[in-house]
Amino acid sequence: MELSFVKLFAKRSPQDSKAESGLGSKAVAPRLREALQLRAFGPRRLIGAAVLAAWALSTPGAYAQDQAPTTDDTSVTMPDAFGPASPDEKKDLPGVALSSQIVFQVLAAEIALQRNQPAPAYQTYLALTRDTHDPRMAQRATEIALAAQSPTDALTAVQLWQQYAPNSERAAQLDASLLVLAGKPADAQPLLARELARVPADSRSQALLSLQLLLSRGPNRAGGLDTLKTLLKDDMNRPEAQLALGRQQLLVDDVPAARKSFEQALAIRPDYLPAALMLAQMGPEERQEGIASIEKYVRQNPKSREGHLALAQTYLAADRLDDAKKQFETLHKANATDLMPLMALSLIDVQQKKYDEAKQYLIQYSQAAEKTPGADPGQGYIYLAQLAAEQKDNAGAQQWLDKIQPNSQQYVPAQITRAQMLDKQGKVDDARRQLASIQADDPRDQALIARTDAAILFDAKRYQEAETRLAKATADFPEDPDLTYDYAMAAEKTSHYEVMEAQLRKLIKTQPDNPQAYNALGYSLADRNQRLPEADKLVEKASSLAPDDAFIMDSVGWVKYRMGDNADAIKVLRRAYSLQPNAEIGAHLGEVLWKNGDQDGAREAWREARKLEPDNDTLLKTLKRFQVNDL
Repeated sequence: MELSFVKLFAKRSPQDSKAESGLGSKAVAPRLREALQLRAFGPRRLIGAAVLAAWALSTPGAYAQDQAPTTDDTSVTMPDAFGPASPDEKKDLPGVALSSQIVFQVLAAEIALQRNQPAPAYQTYLALTRDTHDPRMAQRATEIALAAQSPTDALTAVQLWQQYAPNSERAAQLDASLLVLAGKPADAQPLLARELARVPADSRSQALLSLQLLLSRGPNRAGGLDTLKTLLKDDMNRPEAQLALGRQQLLVDDVPAARKSFEQALAIRPDYLPAALMLAQMGPEERQEGIASIEKYVRQNPKSREGHLALAQTYLAADRLDDAKKQFETLHKANATDLMPLMALSLIDVQQKKYDEAKQYLIQYSQAAEKTPGADPGQGYIYLAQLAAEQKDNAGAQQWLDKIQPNSQQYVPAQITRAQMLDKQGKVDDARRQLASIQADDPRDQALIARTDAAILFDAKRYQEAETRLAKATADFPEDPDLTYDYAMAAEKTSHYEVMEAQLRKLIKTQPDNPQAYNALGYSLADRNQRLPEADKLVEKASSLAPDDAFIMDSVGWVKYRMGDNADAIKVLRRAYSLQPNAEIGAHLGEVLWKNGDQDGAREAWREARKLEPDNDTLLKTLKRFQVNDL
C-alpha cells in the first residue's frame, strides 16, 4: 500500500515519480492518494501569481519557511478593482471635467466588456488615459488586460498608469511584477529597489523572501538571480537574504552556490530552520548537515512545534521513519487536539505495513475531526476506506465512504474511489458509469475524474479509448500538467508518437524543471532505438533534476545499452533495481546481462522480476524475444 505522507509536509511536483503518474509504460494508474490531492489547474485561472497576490513588499508574508517554488504556476486572483486609491494617489488625479463624451466612452467600453469583447474596451480606456491623463482609466485598462490573459497589454497599460500616477505604490508593484513575468527583471530592478526601500525595518526580512518569490516566477531566472544579488547587497548579514539567494541559485541549477548560501544563513543564525530544511533537501551529505542543525534547535527548544515538525520532515526525507514517528508522537502528546500528528502517525504505520495501528490512528483522527470546528473528517474516512479495500474488505470500505458528507472536500474523491474499487473487481463499465454519475462543479474535480476514467481504460488495455478520452480532457483543461503527461503516455501506447512528443515538449516548455517529461520522451526514443544522442541528453537532464529516481536511472541505463555501453548500463540498472525492485527494471537488467554474455545473471534477474510481477508486459515480451521458457 502506498499512502503518501511526505506530501503532507513537503511541496512536490505533480510528477514527482512515475509511480504517481496516471498512465504510461513505466507508470501505474492513479492511486487513491491522487484523489486526495486535487492538483489540476482550472481553465479560467488568470495570469501571474506574482502579479498581485504573491508580491506585496509592504505586507510581511509567511515565506520564511517556504521552499523554493516547485511549479511554474503563475496564476493570480485579482483583488476587487485593485482597491480604492490611496491619499497619495489622489494627488495625481487631474482636474478634468467629466464631459458627456467621456461618460459615453466609458459606458461603451463597459458594454463591450459585458458582450465579452475586451479588446475594444481596453483600447477605449487607453485612449481615455492619453486624452485625460487620468490614471484611473489606465488602471481599468490594466484590469481588463489581466482578465483577458494578456500580460503584454497589461504591461503597456500599467506603465501608462504609473506615468500618470507616479505616487502609486500599486502601479509600481504591478509594473515590476509584470516586467518580471515578461522576462525583464533588470528593467524591474529600479521599481523593486524603490518598493524595498519603503518596507518598514521590522518587515524587511520577510520582504526579501517575498522578493525572491516574485523573481522565481519569471522565465528569466538567471536574470532574476542577478537582480536579486544587486537588491540584496546591503542585506547579506541577514539569514533571510542568504536563504532567498540560495533558493534562486537552486532555480538556475547552481547547487554548490546554493549550498554555500544556506550554510552561510546557518552561520549567521544557527537555529534558522528554513535554511536547515532547504539544506536537508539537497542531497544525502547536505541532508545530514541540515538534520544536525535542526536536532540542535530542537534540543534547545524542546517545546517548539515548528522545530519538531521540521525535524520530522527531514527524517522522512532521509527514510528514517521511526525517528520521524517519535517526533510526531511528541507533538501528539504535547497537544492531543492537534489533528496533524495523528494523520502523520497513521500514514507512517501504513508505510511500515502496521495496518491495525494505522487504522486506530485514523479512527482517532476522524473522531476528533468530527468534533473540531472547520476540520474535515473525510480525510480520515477516505484513508480508512483504502485500508479496508486493500484488505479485500469492500463492504467495510463502502461503509467508511458512506460517512463522507457532501459538504466534505473529500466527497468527490470518495465517489471516485468507489469507481476505482469497481475497477479492481473487474467491473470496468460499472466503474466508468460511477464516474459519469459524479456531479462536479470544480474544474479540478472534473479533470481528476477524466484522469481516473482514462486510467481505468488504460488498465483494461483499451488504449485507443484512453487516448481519445485524454485528448478531450486536455482540450478542456490545457493547463493541467498531469493530463498532458497522461495523454502523452496513452499516445505512446497507440504508437501515435508525434502526438506523444508534442505533448511532452509542451510539458517541458511549461514545466522546465519537470524530470518526468524529459525522462518519458528520452526513454521512448531509446526504446524505439531512435535519435539516441537526443535521448541521452533528455534522460541525463531528467537525472540531473531527480538524481535518486530509480525509474529515471532505468532510462539512463537503457539509453546506455542502446548506445552500446553495456558495462555502464549494467552498473546503472543494478543501482536502479536496488533502489526500486521493479519488474520492468529487472527485465531491462536481464536483457543487458544476456547481451553482455552473462546468461546466468540474466536468468536470475528475470526470475526476481517475475516474482515481483509475473504478468508485466515488458518482462513477458523480453522473455519471448529471447526465447527463455525455463526460468
